[in-house]
Amino acid sequence: DRWRGSAASRGYDRRWQKCRRAFLAAHPLCLFCYEQGRLTPANEVDHILTIKERPDLRLDWSNLRPLCKPCHSARTARDQRGSPAG
Repeated sequence: DRWRGSAASRGYDRRWQKCRRAFLAAHPLCLFCYEQGRLTPANEVDHILTIKERPDLRLDWSNLRPLCKPCHSARTARDQRGSPAG
């Protein structure tokens, strides 16, 4: 994954880590699972509009949603299949 650059260079710096911890504390359940009637702990924070698309919304809670690892991985895979580069 060297070509992607460091996590910090992609927007996942200390400010992001602090925002992520606070967001997960306030939103402990996976949104997608909850919508299906399942109570699954969230352990990922998903950007609705990616940092690449909207860097100004990187720390904006209105652009975040709590997801479990399987839901986040599935969402990311769908997005990459739909992108011209992925």
